[in-house]
Amino acid sequence: MILRVCPLLFALVLAIPPAAFGDPPDPKEIVNRMIAAAGGDAFAKLGVLGLEVHEEQTRNDGTQTTKDYVLLVDTTNLANLRMEYPNGTVVGASVAGGWGVENGVQDDRPQTPTMARKILNQTTFPLLIPYSLKMDGVWVSEARESTLEGRDVWVLAIPFSKGFFVSPVLTTTWLMVVAQDDYSILAFEFIPPVEYQKVTPVGIRYRILTTQDVEGAKIAEQILSVGISPQGQESGHVRVTKSKASVRLWEPSLFLSPSQLEALEEDG
Repeated sequence: MILRVCPLLFALVLAIPPAAFGDPPDPKEIVNRMIAAAGGDAFAKLGVLGLEVHEEQTRNDGTQTTKDYVLLVDTTNLANLRMEYPNGTVVGASVAGGWGVENGVQDDRPQTPTMARKILNQTTFPLLIPYSLKMDGVWVSEARESTLEGRDVWVLAIPFSKGFFVSPVLTTTWLMVVAQDDYSILAFEFIPPVEYQKVTPVGIRYRILTTQDVEGAKIAEQILSVGISPQGQESGHVRVTKSKASVRLWEPSLFLSPSQLEALEEDG
């Protein structure tokens, strides 16, 4: 069932002054409770999480496109990420830096390490909510109490460090609505920064439609993304992201570039 959210949802809930409710808990505590409700330590215990992802997108003009890729995540350290495309392109990142491989050849362009990390962040963040709220460069700066259709909720403000995403349009403060009773995520969204709205006047509202259980950890299975105007009105631009999760075996080569792996073998 698709969750229906008022077009001006976030404007409405944020318009309620904090004094109308009691003092909310520390934002970090809310995030911890969200993660606990989604499985807590079960996520980190997975080791390597594999997501087979299929996206179906319909633009405002009716044009339809699809996209497939595999995302691999080190659940013990979200700095370690890898994305594989059907054409053989691989983008990866670890604590040692980002990298890319095309047609079996490592991309040695100087911008590749930075771009690889940004691409992976942009892909991973919405797919791994709420666990991705613990990624480096993400934090919850504010929590406000409100109600939505008679349900008590938290409205979280989520800023990002500069350059976290590959697209500067996304590098703004996102908003997320979380149910107080079970800490489920009702919706989250962003509106492009004012300086980009003339070029890209469309933000995105995300709704997690279904989740899947992976050894006790709840992982998003279907996410509905809808384009929204700066006023919060939904457009005809829709994307449905479906992922099939599984636990993968750990291999040293997963998150290291060919050159990094070679250097590691030489040191060994």
